[in-house]
Amino acid sequence: MKEPLESLILDLKKSPSFLWADEIWFMGVWKNSPKSRSIARNMPELQPNYHSVKENLELEDIYGSPYSIFEYLPDPLVSKEKDLTNLYTNIKRLGKKLILDFVPNHIAIDSPLVDTNPNLFLIANESVSSRNSFLHPNGNVYVHGRDPYFDGWTDTIQWDFSNPNVEKKHIEILKSIAKQCDGVRCDMAMLLLPDVFEKTHGKKSFYDWACVIQAVREEYPHFKFYAEAYWGMEDRLLSLGFNASYDKSMYDAFKNQNFNFISQNLRQNSGLRNIRFLENHDEERAKHQFGDNSHIYFSLLCATDCILLFHAGQEMGFTKKIPVQMIHTDEEKPNLNSIEFYERAFAVTAKRQENSMVFWPDYKEYNGRSVFVKSIETENITELFLWNEQTSEVSGWIPFQEGIQFQPSLTDIVTGNTYPQTKSEQGIYFKLAPNQVQWFIF
Repeated sequence: MKEPLESLILDLKKSPSFLWADEIWFMGVWKNSPKSRSIARNMPELQPNYHSVKENLELEDIYGSPYSIFEYLPDPLVSKEKDLTNLYTNIKRLGKKLILDFVPNHIAIDSPLVDTNPNLFLIANESVSSRNSFLHPNGNVYVHGRDPYFDGWTDTIQWDFSNPNVEKKHIEILKSIAKQCDGVRCDMAMLLLPDVFEKTHGKKSFYDWACVIQAVREEYPHFKFYAEAYWGMEDRLLSLGFNASYDKSMYDAFKNQNFNFISQNLRQNSGLRNIRFLENHDEERAKHQFGDNSHIYFSLLCATDCILLFHAGQEMGFTKKIPVQMIHTDEEKPNLNSIEFYERAFAVTAKRQENSMVFWPDYKEYNGRSVFVKSIETENITELFLWNEQTSEVSGWIPFQEGIQFQPSLTDIVTGNTYPQTKSEQGIYFKLAPNQVQWFIF
């Protein structure tokens, strides 16, 4: 009988997104907390979310939060082995890198680490409200993990970053993880910054991300650190040694249709330091949030200089957001239009290389209205992106240049539509509706 992760890999290999991806991030592989499971099953405010994706809901469908980690050991649902070395080996054989979660701000309230290291966790003082603290069986009243803007996550306990020994413990945990993968996605990484911790808990932090990252890389020099980060703190984390950080600004710009902001970012070169996305486990499904525009916005992300985070099921056009506590849901009918779009997109981007050449990352004026034009060249293939950010239709000609030559017809990756071409010395004729993107291959 195959282990669950082996079956998952077999399923992933059938997916166009797996072939396209360089790195695979498995969420929820670490040992789940029994206490988190109990809390998740009994929280009234979570029940509507569960019922929205499972009509005949049963307790066994709810397993607890993957961000309330009991221990950094494989969960029994994932693997019966003592670590994830075999998974790592199989992923490497497929030519991919493996990314796993590290949740640095907190751990499960029932983690055995609290029993063996009671002084590494934040003890509540009289100013902490009862909803943000709990009595542990060891007799201490601890603080729940939280950020400065919301109440605590009731299935977690907060690490005490005013204790220098927490940093040493984290290095120990990370070195253990580094044996099993190529990098970690660090959940809410900005919460450990000294000023953020002090704002949240009123205590001075001695935690230094730079020291932690350096200590791990002394033994694992190519190990990657990715930061989930918000509140404009992304650059600070990058300066401390993170390889890349979440960039939610483009997602928000798409959501608010802030085309000026999108325009500015299309012209910037981040050096693959920004992690951008149209959906993830925290956000609504892209097809639900953006509708048919999700294909347009994904194409624009493919035209930007970034690390692209792709969420399982996005290529199926699913619209229902699955609560992270759930392991069983009703099947959702795939969207054929989305499947066909992502198959076209992945077929192109999978052929890109690190040394792909980028030309014309600029705007061209057509009758006083600007159109974004970008070309990406890989071996014998040239991609051409056009985007009309205007509120009215724009048309014009793209002159023939290196890599862009006459073809009898052009197929748009975004829509799948094919446009016959009439040979002309002026180049390639285009006509774009407002907010329309066209993506051609030469």
